[in-house]
Amino acid sequence: MTTEKRSELGLALEEGLREALAWKRGEIALEVVNIDPMPVERIRAIRRKVARSARQFEKRFGIPAATMNNWEQGRRRPDPAGRLLLKVIELHPEAVEQAAHAD
Repeated sequence: MTTEKRSELGLALEEGLREALAWKRGEIALEVVNIDPMPVERIRAIRRKVARSARQFEKRFGIPAATMNNWEQGRRRPDPAGRLLLKVIELHPEAVEQAAHAD
């Protein structure tokens, strides 16, 4: 099939596959950007804004104190759901607390 009959998407996919193979063979280096979407300083600031301690945070929102300590110390990072929950706690702590204690 000639390139005139291939769609732009098909050509872009072929180019991407060629690039991936070249990277796999070590022929090219791809740009890598590491983004820490929730720095430990922000996690600590969120917790301090709504609770004096990790234990108090656990009682309010149901996130274990050990988990908060690990996040604040940088030993572990919150997954996307954990980051989202922390953002909601930052904006609307009362709503999250109410939901955490509703049965």
